[in-house]
Amino acid sequence: MKAFVRSVCELIENGETFTLASVVHSTGSTPRSSGAKMAVRADGSIFGTIGGGLAEGMACKDGKDMIALGDGTTRFMFVDMTQELAANSDMICGGGLSVLLEVVAPDGPCAQAYKSIDTLLRSGSKCVLLSTYTGEDKASGHVIVTADAVGPEMVMTAFKEAAPVFNKTDAAMALAEPFIPPASVYIYGAGHVSLFTAKVTAMIGMRTVVLDDREEFANTDRFPDVDEVRVIDSFDGCCNNMPIDESSCIIIVTRGHLHDRNVLAEALRTNAGYIGMIGSKKKRDKIYDSLLNDGFTQKDIDRCYCPIGLSIGASTPEEIAVSIGAELIQARSR
Repeated sequence: MKAFVRSVCELIENGETFTLASVVHSTGSTPRSSGAKMAVRADGSIFGTIGGGLAEGMACKDGKDMIALGDGTTRFMFVDMTQELAANSDMICGGGLSVLLEVVAPDGPCAQAYKSIDTLLRSGSKCVLLSTYTGEDKASGHVIVTADAVGPEMVMTAFKEAAPVFNKTDAAMALAEPFIPPASVYIYGAGHVSLFTAKVTAMIGMRTVVLDDREEFANTDRFPDVDEVRVIDSFDGCCNNMPIDESSCIIIVTRGHLHDRNVLAEALRTNAGYIGMIGSKKKRDKIYDSLLNDGFTQKDIDRCYCPIGLSIGASTPEEIAVSIGAELIQARSR
């Protein structure tokens, strides 16, 4: 969802009007569940998906036609994917999809809401977008509720279940959509390996934060794809006040052994679910011995993946980044 929100914001920044298609309810054996989203552009091209086949084709046609009707125009569409209909499309299913279409102009309230959602996701904050509609043809409001706020019951249910909640009556509709940031990866060091590793972690959908004490390396010009770049004063205490939890990953690829050792010491004091450090086995053993002498236990040391990355014979920064990304995927799946 992070990538979809980012792509929506790019359309908004480019001044494009488009139609959002959201699956708000599904029954039976449908290809996409509630929460699936797609954007339809004026030229008919799309990104995202609501499952392909008949439902997506109908949403594409209607979505393109609706753009001329202006911001906030909505349409509610139910696609009955009976076995007969499914047999005449490329969808092998027998359920139904309820799809909500809404035109979004770059200066409209929905567009502004998505820009705020993007900012929240980049900072690692979850939120719910509560959208209300009069009848079936016009949006009447878009409100963002953050996790520390109290909202209507359907908003709190969306937070709790991490799934959209949709209510429809003859007079109005309301949709509460949760936007949950992905697991965070903190990359300490902004050198060559970090440059490509950040590209990989962003590509596989992780919230990516790069940290270094050199402003000439740690900047958004060098790392345009990441969620956050931080210039820190020192690697000592570098994990303090960071929202690191069991779902977080820490990658240690600084410019020197001493910095790596200091960051690892800080990382082992957190609850990070994955900690990986670059370096040879000889370097690793020296750092481990130093930490053991400082009071860390072997159980602490065993939390660290070093040498970092799956053993695929990687040697260049690009190859090392791929091996790190693969190891993160493996660790996350476990």
